Amino acid sequence: MRVIKVLLAISLVISLPNIAWAAMSSTNYYIYSDSLDYGGDLATSTSNNLQDSVGSEIAIGDTTSTSYEVKAGYQGMKIGTLTLSLDSNTVDFGKPAANVLVTSSLVATVNTDSDSGYTLSVSSISGSSLISVSDGSVDGSGSTEEYGLKVTGNHSAYADDRAIVAGLILSSNFSPAVNDQTTLIFKAVRSTDTVIQNYSQNIILTVAAN
Repeated sequence: MRVIKVLLAISLVISLPNIAWAAMSSTNYYIYSDSLDYGGDLATSTSNNLQDSVGSEIAIGDTTSTSYEVKAGYQGMKIGTLTLSLDSNTVDFGKPAANVLVTSSLVATVNTDSDSGYTLSVSSISGSSLISVSDGSVDGSGSTEEYGLKVTGNHSAYADDRAIVAGLILSSNFSPAVNDQTTLIFKAVRSTDTVIQNYSQNIILTVAAN
């Protein structure tokens, strides 16, 4: 056995299902929301920025239905934020001995002001790997090779070891998140019958607003 290495890349997706977005745009401008009034200004100081609206607005507040959500009023509708970062984009198993469990981990951190939270998942995989775990535990039981992923954190989606497949949900939070961390623990066991070669995977992680 030579090297078993897993390479990770990040894909960021912002998705707000069941909400209708309406915006005005041209070649040079994009106005994602507007306000009906007769004035306003941007005031600044050393410590503060203030955006105000002059005029009486009517029918302000949130209105919802099965298919739509309207956030009426000055700055009632704002474009939200969603970020995903990893403390490393590579995990490396090195040269594991036969029938010995090896692990390598990284931490994914999500921040979002979305009221509905986020879902972190695996969107695609390419490359080669050992045989995926099928019994919920990467332990080499029966002297067989196994490979899988465990996740830990306050909002982790499962507690056992899972095969890494496209669509695998890693964590979900259904409220705004600040530095919400999920630890991804990659686990592998090779057997004496494992084919001697280099193994390498590219895994795309996606975070989306719920």
